[in-house]
Amino acid sequence: MKRLAIATLMGLLTAPAQAARIDTMKVSGPIFTPVLQYLSIALDQAEKDKAAALLLELDTPGGALDTTKEIVQAILAAPLPVIVYVSPSGAGATSAGTFVTLAAHVAAMAPGSTIGAAHPVSILASDPPNEIMEKKVENYAVSFIEAIASQRGRNVQWAAEAVRESASITAEQALEKKVVDVIAPSREALMAAVQGREVKVRGSLVKLETADPQFHEVDMTAEQRFYFFLSQPTIIFLLLVGGVAALSIELTHPGAVAPGVVGAICLLLAAIGFSIVPVNSTGAALMGLGVAMLVSELFVPSFGALGVGGLLCLLAGSLLLFRTGEAPGVFVDRGVILATGVGLAAFLLGVGTLVAKAQRRPVAAGREAMIGAVAVVRRRLAPRGKVAVMGELWDAVAGDGATVEEGAEVSVLAVEGMRLVVRPLGRS
Repeated sequence: MKRLAIATLMGLLTAPAQAARIDTMKVSGPIFTPVLQYLSIALDQAEKDKAAALLLELDTPGGALDTTKEIVQAILAAPLPVIVYVSPSGAGATSAGTFVTLAAHVAAMAPGSTIGAAHPVSILASDPPNEIMEKKVENYAVSFIEAIASQRGRNVQWAAEAVRESASITAEQALEKKVVDVIAPSREALMAAVQGREVKVRGSLVKLETADPQFHEVDMTAEQRFYFFLSQPTIIFLLLVGGVAALSIELTHPGAVAPGVVGAICLLLAAIGFSIVPVNSTGAALMGLGVAMLVSELFVPSFGALGVGGLLCLLAGSLLLFRTGEAPGVFVDRGVILATGVGLAAFLLGVGTLVAKAQRRPVAAGREAMIGAVAVVRRRLAPRGKVAVMGELWDAVAGDGATVEEGAEVSVLAVEGMRLVVRPLGRS
């Protein structure tokens, strides 16, 4: 028995440590309601899995302040340690992302990433500034981020500067200023760096056991993926432009059906996106005006004026569409806007060129096309008779009163009602 007890004890002492389970989630894009729902599911799943920590990999241009506040509250009240990792290299925790990163139990960044620029922005720089309201929003944001930094023991002064002065720093500077805790090039390196670190979870100290980590991705639900996809400003813009283009094709080609169906679906999806992401009403109005002018160009001969004006309104509206105080840093990709502008300009130029060529082309139908046409006498003109021209049989009269025999060729001089005035070819 003594030998058995010693063997069992030695086995326990020499047994390899159990791998640490780390549940992970990734947020790459603006921070809106779908992200909050995703975080709630991830926290619940990590608690059920008895995970050592939840790793949130973050790369965001910002998001809605209300949603950010709820996300911060969820992290501060989390039942297990939450590690926010700004990654990969080149990623950023801008605006709302700064609040989320500072709220983490462990804040980490990849080399080459950035954090900061958390100042709330006004809707339009040209709008008459409401200084009182702007000051209230700024003061609230400052107090909010200072409270977060203070609770997590991070640089309160820099946190305030990130809001008041839109301060933005690199990962190396953030570590030096004690804004974040760790710089790590990979998940594995991060887990090794925080092994044994003590963090406060719901008021109690918890020692992180992250050695030999096993990562388990917490998947979004299909509904969350759908809404997260539609919350991307660039996707909303493409759906809007694509929907309008498809409906324009339907209007100019009635009965095609397919373009109309596709256009209606695209606009419906864009409307869902607009319900998720805060929209600047001025930008939306400019885009609406631009679309109306571009559609009008298809039906009104404005010689390009409506088309050019519509294109300028559409581009200006695109730049301002998501420039709201609720979602600083959220905007449509500039490359997509430029490509759309170039494409529409090329289309308008092509249509204008075709119209100009059509106006210069000789008339090929109608009475005007008859003038100068060559006809063949089918019934002797003396001076009246019948001629065949353009596949039709017409009454005709010789303009000079001459007699023209059947089979001879004549030239049409004029159209008088339902009768042609002709003269034999070769006569002046």
